[in-house]
Amino acid sequence: MQHATLDDIEQLAWQCLAEGAGPGLSPFTMWQLATAGLDGAPQARTVVLRGADRALRQVIFHTDLRSVKVAELRREPRLSMVACDLPNYRQIRLEGRATVHTDDAVARTAWSAGRPHTLILYQTPYAPGTPMSAPELAHVPDDADPALGYANFAVVTVDLSRIEYLDISPGAHRRVAMDLSGTNVVSQWIAP
Repeated sequence: MQHATLDDIEQLAWQCLAEGAGPGLSPFTMWQLATAGLDGAPQARTVVLRGADRALRQVIFHTDLRSVKVAELRREPRLSMVACDLPNYRQIRLEGRATVHTDDAVARTAWSAGRPHTLILYQTPYAPGTPMSAPELAHVPDDADPALGYANFAVVTVDLSRIEYLDISPGAHRRVAMDLSGTNVVSQWIAP
């Protein structure tokens, strides 16, 4: 995108987010989520993008309510996310504030739209990160009722305040910062 405008880059960034949240696998499906740990140390882990809404300036992921990241986000809702499309020399960084949804309209809608093989993951008897003597202890039987996992299901909506798009294509490094904190998006070129 050597001659792309700021508007072109903003459109491309949202297209990448929509593809990442879509049903297929995309370089922007798996994101590294950074939070402030309960002890103040930075924490990072992978989350799956489940939604992207340009009009609301929001992205969505799902998680186990028992996971440490939920406690971290409730304590400090500011977060950062990053994903890379290495074959196409692209990176997108996001900043925003998280809201954790449990047993509300947002969570119920996401749960009812979920695929059974995904929802069953919330039925494990152990919270994510719990030490175990064998991995089989966390196995959920194939015939288990996925509805039983709803109590452990959470949806995290992220109200975005900033998007950075970085293109490191050979000979054409470009980086754009999009400030989404005001009424209008304010984009500017920044040094890569």
